[in-house]
Amino acid sequence: MNQGFEPVFNSGRLHPVVDDYAESLVWSRAGELIRMASFRPALHAYCRAMMQPPEMAWPADKFFGQKLRYLVSYALIGQDARWRRNEGELPTLSSLQRAAHASARQVSNLVASLKLGGYVVAVRSSHDRRVVRLQPTMALFLEIARSPLAFLEASELIDPPRRPLATQLRAEDATLGDWLGYSYDLFVQQDLYFSPFVNIVRLTEQDCGYPVLTAVLSAHYGRGVDKAEPVRLSYGALAERFRLSRQHIGNIFIEAEKRGCFAVDAGGRAVTVMPDFLWEFETWAAGQIALYRLIAEQVSQDQCRRAIDALHRSAATS
Repeated sequence: MNQGFEPVFNSGRLHPVVDDYAESLVWSRAGELIRMASFRPALHAYCRAMMQPPEMAWPADKFFGQKLRYLVSYALIGQDARWRRNEGELPTLSSLQRAAHASARQVSNLVASLKLGGYVVAVRSSHDRRVVRLQPTMALFLEIARSPLAFLEASELIDPPRRPLATQLRAEDATLGDWLGYSYDLFVQQDLYFSPFVNIVRLTEQDCGYPVLTAVLSAHYGRGVDKAEPVRLSYGALAERFRLSRQHIGNIFIEAEKRGCFAVDAGGRAVTVMPDFLWEFETWAAGQIALYRLIAEQVSQDQCRRAIDALHRSAATS
């Protein structure tokens, strides 16, 4: 069967933007992943998953597919996870405004939208009725975890675990929240997994910029692959898929070409991804795959330890 994946042009090396972190556990593991023959097919599957439009009528792709709105939501999940572990303050509008990299007005407006969309529930504290906890719902967990879960599923294609980690996370809101919360703590401590990738960061700053990128890369990785469904990259097709204007799609494409990332022809029939940008993306993706797999394994171990502790406590009192 023709897999259609080109030889790795970078000889299996990580992009130099992470040279300063190459000895860390995550980037060491990422360096192993990027050399594996199954790495690019797994990335193709990741991109196919990420370019799928949401099933609900709410414009989730457009809303969460933008850096500021995503990170504020991510911060709320991180606060909620720490509070549930008795390690942080109650997640409220005020605490979120202090933590988020956005203005107080932006955070307030965003929280109002999240409530309206059913992603956040306001719960009054039983200790002080004047205090309102912002409680993320499973819907928010799943939206913020969309890319992390797809990366975790890619890791399972490369290295199948003894039991499906992504399936377990999708089924349990508290566990999914803990998984995301741990990753947010790492992001706050030192951002080694996002900020070095300036072109990826720039695309995430545009409404739906990153989902559009995954559609472009899905077309790139799918060239020559048997039974790969063609990806329509015309302005009209992408505008319809992501519920954006044709002009906005055009603006994303024009800027990406100017930055030396990728180029799509006028009819969306052919795409050219620049080698250095592809190297940047594949390094970023290898880091994400390694990061979320390591955290998922840790969360799973923590669950086992808690279950064993509970059994021990039960045996001691019986």
